Amino acid sequence: MTHPGLPGNADTPSSPLADPAVCEPPATSSVTDGKNHDRTDEFSSFYLEHFRRLVAYLIYQGATTHLAADLAQETMTTAYRRWPEITSPKAYVYTVAGRAFIRHSLKTPEVPAGDALEPTTVLPRPDAAEAWVQAQQITQVLRALPSRQRQVLALTIYGWSPAEIAGLLDIAPSAVRSNLMKARRGADEHRRRIEEEPS
Repeated sequence: MTHPGLPGNADTPSSPLADPAVCEPPATSSVTDGKNHDRTDEFSSFYLEHFRRLVAYLIYQGATTHLAADLAQETMTTAYRRWPEITSPKAYVYTVAGRAFIRHSLKTPEVPAGDALEPTTVLPRPDAAEAWVQAQQITQVLRALPSRQRQVLALTIYGWSPAEIAGLLDIAPSAVRSNLMKARRGADEHRRRIEEEPS
């Protein structure tokens, strides 16, 4: 099964509401013709709209803010280099960043979510970024779920439909719906436990 966003696939995902961006697109070489200038402008707009969402998605999967920012930046740099051949940029960057995080997780012990945040050149104020993604305790709730449920629910939060998620994760739409139902149930149970804990 092919993945949306990878070269040769149609652009299907819908775009959720934009969040303000604080970062700059990857540095590019000087451009000398209109075609390259249009490519750079188009990529810059895409980067500014989607970079922070991509960082948040990786944090939802369990990455630290520092790692999420690094993986998102590496992904965007790769996307810029391959920009002319990418048919669905949004799906492409989510697929590439998600796979990069999985590879990193398989070879690196998990770091507790409560560890202190470190500054990064991509996100110089990780405290502000972390506050943004922890609204409604969503990060804590998502990290309590099994990985597949966490992926499906995080993508749903960002406006992806079950069919789009199925293509992105290379699973059946019925599996997406099943995991989403379990994730919502698990998230509700976890939220209730948090609310019932004595302060």
